[in-house]
Amino acid sequence: MEGVSYLASFHAILESLRAGAKGSVLFISLDRNAGPRARQMVEEAIRAGIPVKRVPESFLDSLAEDHRGLVLEVPGASASVRTLEELCRDSKEKSLVLVLDHIEDPHNLGAILRSADAFGASAVLIPSRRAAPLTDAAARSSAGAIAWIPLIQVPNLRMAIERLKEAGYWIYATDMEGRPLYARPLEKKAVLVLGNEGKGVARLLKEAADETLAIPMHGHVESLNVSVSAAIFLYEYRRTYSG
Repeated sequence: MEGVSYLASFHAILESLRAGAKGSVLFISLDRNAGPRARQMVEEAIRAGIPVKRVPESFLDSLAEDHRGLVLEVPGASASVRTLEELCRDSKEKSLVLVLDHIEDPHNLGAILRSADAFGASAVLIPSRRAAPLTDAAARSSAGAIAWIPLIQVPNLRMAIERLKEAGYWIYATDMEGRPLYARPLEKKAVLVLGNEGKGVARLLKEAADETLAIPMHGHVESLNVSVSAAIFLYEYRRTYSG
């Protein structure tokens, strides 16, 4: 993933440090006495070979809001898979990839990453533009999963889906009129396209899909939050291929 992100929550920083966080830098305030949590972060950074720099509080303020005297600069995803080509080349017989079609809420992005890690997704793809940024809010919502799940930015989602097809993936797009999720098992190599909170999956991406899926609902509401839907789809895939 291009560019850098700044993490300020202790949990997100700790998980990123434990994941290796290659190329990262841990900034610590010169203007505060380091407490036990801060000292733990510094020890983890040193153990991981990550530089620790003491800087003025004002510098930390310019990087992240609501920091606690520590900010971790992360140059993109710290997970092992960094590009679409790596994902396609190294994909296994059983592999589930999420494609997020311009998800706008950082909290939804973080929650989806948390579920993706919990249920063993191979990667999450997001567009390079017009999507939720990888902010500290997303990191907090991911509960540290942001350090473990491969998060890949692509310039064109339609082209990325076509490349995944070439690599042997079956493409599913979520749609309220799709076939029920439980009607038959998902394919072993599957891509699930999840839509924008307000507009759903874009028409071009639905057309590129091999099939559309819906979660059967029996109450009064018409739809679920996208992060909840993602968790249900992920669980169903993992339940099917738990062996």
